[in-house]
Amino acid sequence: MASSTKHSSDHEEVILQGLLAHFSNFNYDKAKEHAEKERDTSRFSGSTVWQSLLTCVTQLAATEKLYMNLSFLTAKGFLRKESSVRASYELLNVELGELGTEKKKTVSNNGNASTGGPTSSGSPGCDGILRHLCSHLVLFIKARLQMIVFYERLIEMSVCRLMNFEELLSHLIDVSAKNSRNFHHPLLTPIKTGFTYECDILIHLLRSQIEMQCWRFLPSLLHLHDAHSKLNSWHTLVQSKETKKYGFGSSFLKSSPLPALYQWFWQAKAAFVSKFSLYFHETLAAQSSPADMKALISRQGQACDYVSKSDAASVCLVFEAAGVEDYQGAGYHHPEESMPPPKGLDSYPAIFTYPPTKPMDRWPSIVMRVSDRSNEHDLLDRVVHFYDQQVGSTYFLCRVEPRITFVAVFDAKKSEKDNYIRDFVYDLVMQLRCNKVFANLKPK
Repeated sequence: MASSTKHSSDHEEVILQGLLAHFSNFNYDKAKEHAEKERDTSRFSGSTVWQSLLTCVTQLAATEKLYMNLSFLTAKGFLRKESSVRASYELLNVELGELGTEKKKTVSNNGNASTGGPTSSGSPGCDGILRHLCSHLVLFIKARLQMIVFYERLIEMSVCRLMNFEELLSHLIDVSAKNSRNFHHPLLTPIKTGFTYECDILIHLLRSQIEMQCWRFLPSLLHLHDAHSKLNSWHTLVQSKETKKYGFGSSFLKSSPLPALYQWFWQAKAAFVSKFSLYFHETLAAQSSPADMKALISRQGQACDYVSKSDAASVCLVFEAAGVEDYQGAGYHHPEESMPPPKGLDSYPAIFTYPPTKPMDRWPSIVMRVSDRSNEHDLLDRVVHFYDQQVGSTYFLCRVEPRITFVAVFDAKKSEKDNYIRDFVYDLVMQLRCNKVFANLKPK
């Protein structure tokens, strides 16, 4: 009897390993097909619990496919039901919860009730293992529902003027911490690994945004590097014979059969690298020739080469360093190095200028406008226009981050209603805020 139980358990373990391996490379249709085939094959030989678990795995494969394609973010229209993804997970949560906790009662030939036995062939010992696995799957589904809430919050925040990356990061870290030790059954390693990569990559991407907002070079670089490394590690797992290993860029996404959420991670990382290359262009350019820098930007397949987009006399990003306790300026710094707090005009360094020469004669006027708190809401909502009659220059300003302002300077009088300039400035600012990157999560 013990040998029979072990044989049954080994068979079911091998089947589940094969099914969940398909989850790791997003072959959900194949997982669904194989689960249905095994359920039909074992209809008269497997236990009721095994049959029910295979049905749940079939449903889970279909739901995971919808999740990874971001179907839960699809806009609800007339006669369109509530998110089928959330509803499917919640139904699975109930069904697997019952499988994981219930002890079916059967009636013996003498009329006495007994518990724990299957209603068809199988073994109580094997069923106990399967029920334990169901309890782990329940925890995975709860984690998925928590991530759906996170993504919905992210989409809601993407329409705000400035996204609160700190709030999003705190929310995500909480989800990750709560589930770090959950659904750790060895058979669930494929879905545990995928979930961990999803959370870790998102955490690094959000942290890179927070560090860039404070113009911290090394932390920004490290978080982007960690996100990139984990993306490559994840891609190694999802590769199949039909796919190939991709590099730092995201050109492969145009015709990729990979799910939308996975593709978005690569797109977001590429956009953030573009932003990083602009915020720290001077530091990066100092390490290579202009030709090499331009080639590197192009080779990385960045979402936008910001450096060559303007025909203004000067464009710059102004950072407000006053009040930043750990401010050290551009580039690399020893962690124990301390600098006196900047004063006066030095409190507003140009973190990027194009052409590279900082417009020193106009800097006092630029700083005065950037630091004018009466314009605070205007700078967030729209492009602010200012014409300086003394020097005959026109300034267009718009706030990118809480401490970073984009300024375009023209050596002529320009109309406040010049839509070409205003659209250029506002479009660039919106790209640097990265709202659109996050809004792109929502399927069109």
